[in-house]
This record gives sequence, structure tokens and C-alpha cells, in this order.
Amino acid sequence: MLSQFLNSANYFLNPYSIPMFITSLLVLLLGLYVLLQDKNIVSQSFFVTTASASIWQCGTGLIYSMKNSALVLSFCKVFTFLGIIMIAPGIYFFTITSLDLYNEKKRYILANYAIALVFYIFGLLTDWLIASVEERFYGYDIVFGPLVIPFLLFFSVLIIRSLQLDRRAIRQMEPGAKRDQIRLFMISLSIAALASVDFLSSIPSLHFYPIGFLLVLVFISLQAYAIIKYKRASLGTIFEAIEDGIIVIDKNGKIEEANPSMETMLGIKRHDLLGKDFLSIVSLVSSGTEDPEKVEAMIKNLLLTPAKIADEDIAFKDSERHFNVASSPILDRFGAKTGTILIFRDITERKKMEEELRRYQGSLEEMVKARTKELKESEEKYKALVDHALVGIGIHQNAQMVFANRQFASMLRFSEEEMIGLPILQIIHPDERELIMSRAYNRYSGKEVIETYEMRMVRKDGSFMPAFISNTAIEYNGARATLITVVDMTETKLRKELEQVNQELERFTYSVSHDLRAPLRSIDGFSQALQEDYEDRLDREAQDYLHRIRAACQRMTAMIDAILQLSRIGRYEMHREKVKLSALAQDIALELETTYPDRKVKFSITEGIVAAGDPMLLRMALENLIGNAWKFTQEREGARIEFGVMQKNSKTIYYVRDNGTGFDMKYADKIFDPFQRLDNAMAFSGTGIGLASVKRIIHRHGGEIWAEGEVDKGATFYFTLQ
Repeated sequence: MLSQFLNSANYFLNPYSIPMFITSLLVLLLGLYVLLQDKNIVSQSFFVTTASASIWQCGTGLIYSMKNSALVLSFCKVFTFLGIIMIAPGIYFFTITSLDLYNEKKRYILANYAIALVFYIFGLLTDWLIASVEERFYGYDIVFGPLVIPFLLFFSVLIIRSLQLDRRAIRQMEPGAKRDQIRLFMISLSIAALASVDFLSSIPSLHFYPIGFLLVLVFISLQAYAIIKYKRASLGTIFEAIEDGIIVIDKNGKIEEANPSMETMLGIKRHDLLGKDFLSIVSLVSSGTEDPEKVEAMIKNLLLTPAKIADEDIAFKDSERHFNVASSPILDRFGAKTGTILIFRDITERKKMEEELRRYQGSLEEMVKARTKELKESEEKYKALVDHALVGIGIHQNAQMVFANRQFASMLRFSEEEMIGLPILQIIHPDERELIMSRAYNRYSGKEVIETYEMRMVRKDGSFMPAFISNTAIEYNGARATLITVVDMTETKLRKELEQVNQELERFTYSVSHDLRAPLRSIDGFSQALQEDYEDRLDREAQDYLHRIRAACQRMTAMIDAILQLSRIGRYEMHREKVKLSALAQDIALELETTYPDRKVKFSITEGIVAAGDPMLLRMALENLIGNAWKFTQEREGARIEFGVMQKNSKTIYYVRDNGTGFDMKYADKIFDPFQRLDNAMAFSGTGIGLASVKRIIHRHGGEIWAEGEVDKGATFYFTLQ
């Protein structure tokens, strides 16, 4: 059989085959091009699809050129049908990867290919799929058997499911590049569905040549275009998300692009910057600096210099802001400069800390100079002075520690004895060792170096400590050495004071809540006794008073419990793990429906939402948010509650939405404060603590929470997690 396939005598030059061969080659080249651009799972799945389409088109072109019908039938079963059967699973595979659902839907992809393999085997071993071939005006073509209906159903289901997934993603996404890309994928899938008309050519008198191969080419081309375009859009998203200000200038000095951070730094909108001469902007901005002429000259130098220049600082007079400016040329493929990228970094906070450390270093140096003689006479006195310093102090010589005060040793969790003789590289982060030693060498060589900077140090247990370091070259025991002062940025006075205040507040809250419980229990208990033993002797007004007393006690008890819960959230030790938020939301919804069977509420919970966090705290947060929505929709016909997720500015945002009573947006900043209850909420039960608890939980996860609403139209609560 193989020899027959390879025998050129069994073929003739059919002009109808040429478009099929061209299509096959173009489709395969598009797949290879996308794969070589970026070898990720999306480009890989796209290549699988293009390979299947290429086999289909190439096989079809070959059978058009074959002379022998028996050979055509065998070739269709072995080769051409392999491409046809793998097209639909390939399209579904690509759809899943393009929507970032690969890990979630991997088993479905494998199942689809398994089903396709079963169809291929049936087609290979029987006549149930490919019954025969028939000669048409353009050459031999496939005549399908009775199993073509299940096959077409399988093919159609995968195409339709892919279209549904794309449509759902478009509805859930915020406007942006990713949404536009998925829309292009959806259009291409619609064209792919039309390309299946080739199957109908098996029906006598229905000839669709050359519609099929044209549609395949358009379908693949659109998908390739969308992939490449989205890759560029992703770079744009990164550009916009960078916190440093970035401005792109062409070779003529005109501003081509600026990111949002640049807008904020300059106080000028992007549309007012684009196309403007950069030097005119510099003149406007430099007028507010400490040395306008120097700033203008420095910027001009950055633009004219072909090499990269960094660490140029700009200081503003009024705002006391400091910026570090770096430049890098934009070169074409011949090495010619076509523009410049300028990067502005706000270093105001760093400058303040450096100045603080310089003052402390200066004071320390003066103290060392003034007390040198005294310290030599009394080592104990010197040691006491240094050991009680609020910063770490050490001396290293010949790449080894020769002195460390108590504070420095404590920071790194060594004893003072263990610090002596310790290699300096051992307490420096591996990524920063080369830079630190280079600065030390330059310092000993008499060169000007940055003496105050931020770095990471390594503790005894292997953990890293962010620190601010200040260095001074000194003479110690008759040889060159370096005096270093260290500030632990993880343990500042402010943080300790804040922690102390929080602890005292928590203790106060617990004490007050505990002390209130006893009299409340007494009031509630005696009221209950009166109600049970003497209610029949009391008139209606007195009975009403008793009922009110008990209700007030129960409300107060609930409020105390809520206060304690709020307090515990701050003290609770978090344990982060992978949490299935969709499953939590579904459990909460089921509990509410079971507890209140008379309520009819439509829940819409997006499947597959997963986040990293503490399971207990996140469940508490969702219980409050969904419970809130349940409470404020109780008077609404056709009540709806929705839990979902969306992407915005590279952030994952979760939300709970309802169509209940809503709220006025002028109170949006108050609803998360404890005991804050809006006027339209007074008719509903509650303590005013629930949303405050949610806010604390979200903040403990490093996220943010906010709300949007409209009176009588519902509310939406958004939150993020780190």
C-alpha cells in the first residue's frame, strides 16, 4: 500500500489541488511562526490545530490528484481523515488555553482526543465513517457512511462549546486588549464552523469547492493575528502598570508615549504630552526644582548621549520631592539611535531615610572621634555605649566581622561571640554580594561610592532581613576597616508602638465585652423568669415591656459577640492555603435556602474561583457579604445574588452583587466602619459589625474592599486579595 502511495504514476497534475496545497503550507507556516514567537501553552495548542488543518488540506489536495479510486479510499482513511477528526479537539484545546482554563479543563481535552481516536479507528477498520469515494468535477471526494451523524454531532458540540466559553469570557471581562482578543477568537471560530460545509460535499449534487479551504485559511489567519496582537497588548499592560514614570522620546525630541505614573509625577495628562517637544516640558517642570539650569542640562545630556546613563537626581523645592532619572537609547537593528526612554523613579522616601541615617552616622562619627582616647582607656565604657545604641553597629576587616554590638547580633539572631570571625559574605544576600564587595573595594581605593543604601541581610536561621546600611572607612587596630550602622526595616519603633496600641485595644474590647455579659445575662434571666411565672398576672402593656427588655438584651448580646469576633480577627493566626471560593459561596447559598425555605432567591455563582488565603477567615467574609445581600433583598420580587470574579489592570477582583435596597454612594466610605448603619438599613436586623469584620479580614489578606450601589437598585461589594 505504501509503495502505491509513493508511486508517481498514480497521480496527475490537477489544478484544483493547487489551492489545497497552498492552503496547507500557509496554515502550517502560520502555526510555526506563532510557536517560534513565544513557546507557551497557547501557541502550542494553536500549532496542534494548524497541524491538523494542514493534514486535512494536504490530504484533500492529494486525493483530488489520485487516479485510482481504491487508492483514494485507503488514503482518505489513513491520512486525510486523521486531519479532519483532530480539527475539533484542537479548536477546543486552543480555546481552553487561550482562556487560561487549561489546568481546570485538562481532563476534557484528553477525553476529546480519546473520542477522536475512537472515530479514527472506526473509520480505519470499517466503512461506517468513510463508505466510499465519488468522482466530482474537481477530483475524487469522500462519501461518508452512517457514522457521520455522530461524528458531525461530536464536531459541532466542540465548536459550539468553544463559542460558548468565549462568549461567557467576553461578558465577564472588563473592556481591554484581552477581551478584544477573545472576540477575534470567537469570530474565527464562527468561520471555522462555516468551513465544515466541506462535509456536506459528500451529499450528491452539493459541491462547495473552493469555499472550504478559503474559510480554513481565514480562520487560522484570524487566530494567528489575535495571538500576535495580544502579545503586544500584554506589553502595553505591563507598561501601564509600572510604578516608575516612563516616557518615550523619538529622535526628533518629540514625546511618543508616557505611562500613567509619568502623568502623576508631572501633573500633566497623557494626551497633553503626546507629540510635544520634550524640552519644553522639561523647562516647565524644571522651574520648580532647586537648580533649573542644572536639571535642563542633565536632561539634554541624557537625550544626546548614546550610552545608558543612570542615577541622576532631580529635587523639587516646594514639594520636597526627589526623583532619580535614568535613560536608555532605543536602537534599530543596525545600531542607530532612533529615540530615548527616560525612567523617573520617586526616591523621596529613600532620600529622607538616607538623610536621617547620615545625621545619625555623622553624630556617631563625631562621638567616635571625641571619645577615641577615652574608649581606648576604658573598653567597657565603650562597649556599654555601643551596645545600648538603637541601631546595629559592626566593624568588618579583611572580609570578616571583628566587632558587633548587642543590637546588631540580635537583629541577625546570633550571639555577640558568634558574630566575631563571621565571614561578611555569610550575612549578605547572595544576589547582592558582588555589588557590596565592589563598593567596599572602591571605598578602600578612595573612590566616591554610595555609603547609604538598602540591602538584604541573612539571619542565622537563613531568613532575610531588609535593612538600611551606612558605611564609613576607619582604622581599626592599625589597619583599614569599615564601620557599619544597620537599621532593621522590619522592626521600627512605629510598628512596635502600633502593635502595642492594638494589643491594648483588643484587651480593652475583650474586658468591656466580658464585663457587659454578666449584667446582661442577669437582666435577660430575670426577665425570662417574670415572663414565664407572672406573665398571666400582667396586663398587656407590662407584657409588651417584658418582651422589649428581652429583645434588647438579645440585641446587645449579639452586638457584644460581633465586637469580640471583630477583635479576634485581628489576633487570629492566619494559615494561607488554596481556597475554593466558588464552593464556599455555594455552601453558604445552600445554607441560606435551607434555613429560609420560603425565600425565593436566584443565585449566580461563577464556577472555578480559587484564591490563596485563610479558609476560615475567607468563609467568614463571604458569609457576611452574601448574608448581607440575602438580608437586603428580602422585600424584592425576583431577588438575585451574584458571586463572580473579573480582571482589571492586572488585578483579580472578586464581587458580590444583589438587586436589593442598595445605598446612597455618598455614604460609601462609612459602610465599613463599625456600628455604621444607613437610614434605609434600619428596618433590617443587624449589629453594624459585619462589614467592619469583612474589611479587617480583607486587609489581613493584603487586599482592598469597596462598594458601589444605588438606592432601590442594589449594591455590589468588590474586594481583592494579595
